[in-house]
This record gives sequence, C-alpha cells and structure tokens, in this order.
Amino acid sequence: MQALYRDTAIASTPRHPYSNHVPSSALDHGGTEKAGKPVLGVAANQTAAALRSALFLSEQKLGANEFDRRERTREHAETNEELKLQAALLQHLPVSAWTLKPDGTPDFVNQGWLDYSGQTLEFVRSHPEAWMTAVHPEDRQKASGAFWEGVRSGQGFAMEARSLRALDGVYRWHLNQAVGLRDAEGKVLKFVGTSTDIDDRKRAEEALRIRELNLLEITETIPEMLWSASSDGVIDYCNGRFHDYTGFSPEQVMRNGWTNLLHPDDVESTADVWKSCVKSGAPYRVEVRMFHAADHTYRWCVTSALPLLDQEGRIVKWHGTVVDMHDWKQSQEELRNTQAELARMMRIMTIGQLTASIAHEVSQPLSGIITNASTCLRMLNSEPPNIDGARETAQRTIRDGTRATDVITRLRTLFSKRQINVERVDLNDAAREVIALLSDELQKHRVMVQHQFNDRLPAVDGDRVQLQQVLVNLFRNASDAMVMVNDRPRRLLIRTDVNGNAATVSVHDSGVGFDPGTCDRLFESFFTTKRDGMGIGLSLSRSIVEAHCGHLWAEKNDGPGATFVFSIPCDSGLRPSAGLQQACNPLV
Repeated sequence: MQALYRDTAIASTPRHPYSNHVPSSALDHGGTEKAGKPVLGVAANQTAAALRSALFLSEQKLGANEFDRRERTREHAETNEELKLQAALLQHLPVSAWTLKPDGTPDFVNQGWLDYSGQTLEFVRSHPEAWMTAVHPEDRQKASGAFWEGVRSGQGFAMEARSLRALDGVYRWHLNQAVGLRDAEGKVLKFVGTSTDIDDRKRAEEALRIRELNLLEITETIPEMLWSASSDGVIDYCNGRFHDYTGFSPEQVMRNGWTNLLHPDDVESTADVWKSCVKSGAPYRVEVRMFHAADHTYRWCVTSALPLLDQEGRIVKWHGTVVDMHDWKQSQEELRNTQAELARMMRIMTIGQLTASIAHEVSQPLSGIITNASTCLRMLNSEPPNIDGARETAQRTIRDGTRATDVITRLRTLFSKRQINVERVDLNDAAREVIALLSDELQKHRVMVQHQFNDRLPAVDGDRVQLQQVLVNLFRNASDAMVMVNDRPRRLLIRTDVNGNAATVSVHDSGVGFDPGTCDRLFESFFTTKRDGMGIGLSLSRSIVEAHCGHLWAEKNDGPGATFVFSIPCDSGLRPSAGLQQACNPLV
C-alpha cells in the first residue's frame, strides 16, 4: 500500500513533457521514505517541477540556436554569392577598376587594368605606386600630387593623365577617379576607383579646338564683315572687320544694338524684313545704309544671311555677311543716269525723225489739196466758168486728201497693236515678275515694296506682256510721285483681290498725290503733271486695260499719296484667236 500510495502520488502530479528524463534519485532529493508512510515532501515536488521547466527551456534554447546557426549559414552563403557577383562585375567592367586601402596601398585591381598595363597582381600589391610606372613621365608629378592629396584628405581625386598601353607601347589619355567609402563615424575604410580610356575623346576635342581656332582665324582675317544670330534673331557675334568698319564695340552691337548702325530712314524697313525672315526662315537680304566710322558717313551696304538647320529642319543659327557696295551703287546710279539721259535723247531724236517723216508724208498731199483748191476756185471764177477743168481739179483734190488719210492710217497702224496674244494670266505671278524687274530701280529711289496677294485670285484671259506693261507704268508713276518725299517712308503697296467676277489690282503710294480737279484728265493723251513727263503712260495703260474689257481708275488716298486700280473680268470673252476689235469694242 505504501508503494502504491507513493506511485499514485507521483502519478497525480502534473507531468512535464520531459519528466521521463529525470533520474529517480532526483525525486528523493529533500525527503526520505519511512516505513508505512509516504515520504515525498513538498520540497521534492517543487524541485522536480523546476528541473523539468529548466530542461524544457534548455531544449527550446537549443532549437533556437540551431535556427540561428542555419539562418547565419544561409545569409553567409548569400553574401558570398553577392560578393562573387560583384567581383565578376568588377572584372568585366569596360574600364580599369581598383580599390585602395586608407593609406593608398592598392589591394585590388581588375583584369582590365592588368591587361592594359601588362602588370601582375603581385607586382601591384607589392608596389604602392605601381600604377605610376605606367604614367607618362610628363604627367607623373601632377598625377602623383593629385593622388596623394586625395588620399590624405580622404576626398578622393579626379585627374587626367596618359598611361602606357602594354600591347603597343602607346600612351593613351585616361580619366582616373576615386571616391572614399566611410563607416558610420566617417572614417575612410577604402577607396574605390576607375581609370577610363578617354584618348579618342581627347583627340576629338583637340581636333575640334584646332578647327574652331582655324575658323576663328578665318572669320577674323577674312576681308568681309561677318555676323551670326541665334534662332530667334538675336545678334550674338560680329567679327573684327565689322567692328573696325562701324567703330562700335561688340557690346554695342549685340542683341538689338545693331539698329543703331543704320541710317534712321532705313531702320524700320530693315527691322521689318529681318523679323519676317526670322519668323519664316526665308533667306535674308537687304540693301541698307550703314555707319562708316572712318569718315562718319553712311555708306550703302548689302547684308544677307542664311539659316542653319538641324536634321529636323529647325533653325539653330543664322550666319550673315555685310558687303560695302557704296562705290558700286554710285557707279550703277551714274550708269542709270547716263542711260536715262541717252534714252531721253533717243526719244527726242526719234520724235524729231517721226515729226519730219509725218511732215514730209502729209505735207505733199496737203500742198496738192491747197493748189488744186485754188485752181478750182480760179476756174469757177473765170468767165465763162471752166466747169470741166474745175471738176478735174476737184478730183485731184479728193485724190490728195485720200493720200493724206492713208498716211495717217499707216501711222496709227504703226503705233497700235491690233491683235493681242491671249493666254491664261495669273496676275499675282505677273506682279511678282514686275517687282523683280524693277527692284533695282525702286531701291535706287529708296522705295520699299510691299505686297498683299490674294492666294485665291482667279486667272484672267489676256496678253501677259501688255498687262505687265500696265503694272510697269503704274509702278514707275508711283515711284516718281515719291521722289520728293523725305519726311516719311516711301512705301509702295500692290494688292490683288476679287471683286465680283473681276480680278482687281491696286497700286498704292505715299507720294504727293494729285489734284482732285485733274482726276478726269489723268488718262488723256499728252496730259502730265510731271515736269519732264510725256503724258503717254496712263493713256496707254487705260487703252490696254480697256482692250481687255476692263477698267482703270485713280483714287486719292485718305492720307498722303494716291491709288491706281484696274480690274479685268475673269471671263472677258477673249480667246487665243480673238482679235482686239472682235473681243471688245469694234469701233476702236
């Protein structure tokens, strides 16, 4: 019973999972067994429970340590793999890579440097300045100074030096860079660096520098004035010849200061043309008077520029020149004056010859008429009247009158074109050709031509040459009307438009205008308001326009100047085979 009681008491105590591992002697600790009575005391039970708990915790700790060990093993393996990957990357970089100890001693160089320099890893590690033996002698002092300064300061370095390539014994430029790796306290642990071959880039930069130097020498020594501007039209360069000619410093010319070089009368028109070209990308060319420092006068120059485009067609730069054309301009003006005087003399001679011819052709039949008329009267007044003789004399008078009529008819035929060459005429194109034809003459008179062409202007049927002759006459009249204008710009504006079924062309000028009282007489033959005019141009122009079934008229501007307008029907009925009389007025 005692044994049973003892076993029951032990069994009734909660068992620890690891209680089977407890020695039986441990259960007797703190108590004895007496005959016939249970001897397991309270102290023994507490000791057993504590022992079982300690064993459980010990087992848990053993399991945790095993887990930590395995985790550390896994992390260590991953770290090793990462280090291997980093080492492989360093070995295969397309540049030479290396690391240094904090004192500058190399402890790693990749295969790229070893292949390039021909050195071994052992040599590099045993010689702190092994890399210096590969540096060009002329670069060693500078390179060594930069290297040790970067090591001592801990800031690393960046320097360019020539290094010897073992393969062919050629020194090539390298960019050597290093940075320091620091711990949490900022202490340098290691320097990591690379050496990049930049020899090709350096040679390209040197070639570019030489080309730029050569270009600068050319632009500064060429006997022409050169300038350039940005894509938005701002002047950013003028060569020395330009500054010598004008006497203006670069600061005075840059940006918009160039307008101060121009004659005041030319500033507005020149600036307008430049802005238009910058906006459209069209080539720039103007003739303008520019200040000449040598004699403090304004001389005629032609300035032109072309845009430089990128691959997408965008303007990236403007390059221009200025050429002094003053002497040539004066020579041309003298030539034109001589030609004009010669033409005037030729007209006078022609008119004189024409007058003599007309007088000769007409005087003979007129003299015969007078003689025959006098004879006829004498025969009629005789006693008795000589009727037969008077009749014969009257017949001779009729014959001489017919001869005079034939002379006048031949002269009229000589100076009138009875047949026009009909074709489809684009008045916009015709006007552009006239502008090009008269450009030199208009520039001579400082006339600025502007145009406003209707892009939808329909073509008309007519003689292109005759219609252009009308435009030439109107342009010259407008230019002549502005010769004495000096207080405002000399502007000539040609505008085309559509009015109903007719195409209209108007020529506006800012000249002296005309007296409204003479408006009806402007188109009469031999009527002129010019001092040396002949009064033929407007009369001839109206005849041509009316031959095309059109109309020509004049209007006085609200401001200065006048406007001459003509209209041509878009379908006048003229055909290539149609004559002038058939198409329009049969009585002309």
